[in-house]
Amino acid sequence: MEETRISIIILNYNGIKFLENCLKSLLDSTYKDFEIIVVDNGSKDNSVNYLIKNFSNEPRMKIVPLDRNYGFAMGNNIGYRYANPNSEFIFFLNNDTEVERDCLEKIVKGMTHDPLIGAAQPKIRSMRNKSRIEIVGGVADYYGRTWHRGSNEYDYGQYDSVIETFFVLGAAIVVRRNVIEKIGLFDPTYFIYYEETDLCWRIWLAGYKVIVIPDAIVYHYGGGTPISKDSYSETYLKLFYLRKNHITSMLKNYSLPNIFKYSLPFLVMMLMTAVKWNLSGEKVKARAYYSALGWIFSHIGLIVSRRMFVQKIRKIPDTELMRKMKPRIG
Repeated sequence: MEETRISIIILNYNGIKFLENCLKSLLDSTYKDFEIIVVDNGSKDNSVNYLIKNFSNEPRMKIVPLDRNYGFAMGNNIGYRYANPNSEFIFFLNNDTEVERDCLEKIVKGMTHDPLIGAAQPKIRSMRNKSRIEIVGGVADYYGRTWHRGSNEYDYGQYDSVIETFFVLGAAIVVRRNVIEKIGLFDPTYFIYYEETDLCWRIWLAGYKVIVIPDAIVYHYGGGTPISKDSYSETYLKLFYLRKNHITSMLKNYSLPNIFKYSLPFLVMMLMTAVKWNLSGEKVKARAYYSALGWIFSHIGLIVSRRMFVQKIRKIPDTELMRKMKPRIG
């Protein structure tokens, strides 16, 4: 039987120390009908020269150097342009990962039988301690806050059943190409954080499913690509992008009644938290929240236009999807 082709998109930014193990684990896979597209996001650590020197003769690999860091969302979107048009599945994989030899084989087997599976994730274990789980699917509450199922637990088989899940981690997410063509890719305004949550939200709304295939295993180092070199900027940028993208996702994907019920109250909670941080001297955190709120209100036209697209592809009501969510986390 002819194998189903996979395009694997690996986004790299100053990750030269991870590339060899990541790429060699893929090239050693039992499944053979795939290509690897390494998109370099303007690295300054000689990553591109390393790739050219060591992997330019590998027929299954394309190296795409970019002129600057476009972030996770846009970088992966650019990589998609280079994917083989015959690939049925697009595997977005972080550079700080390694796959087990049969991972691709099990993903294809797990997704091929049901065309309504829009996206899937392997079980992700920690590279720092391979007996611990990083995530086996993600849960969101009605306020859009997220939680990783199984995080930091020892893996003794407690999550070894295939399950549906609200979202999966962007470190290793496989999306069916025909679903991408219907719902779009990652939102390029996100840069980093919440891109996968927003994408999976759209996949569900369009009438498809998101699942975890736990017998396919990926190991993830985590934190291999910091946002900034200094702790001040790191804290600010993390909180800014996290909340900006979190709120944007709710405003785009929720029906209007739930925007009033959950999005607007969370905006008020954010403002109150920012004021509290400001008064207690946590100026960096307060500034990040103020900036996130400012971005949302100054880009409301863009959010509304993207919301119109999401609501146009919607096939299920919020009430159906919210069964995959929790009323409140924490």
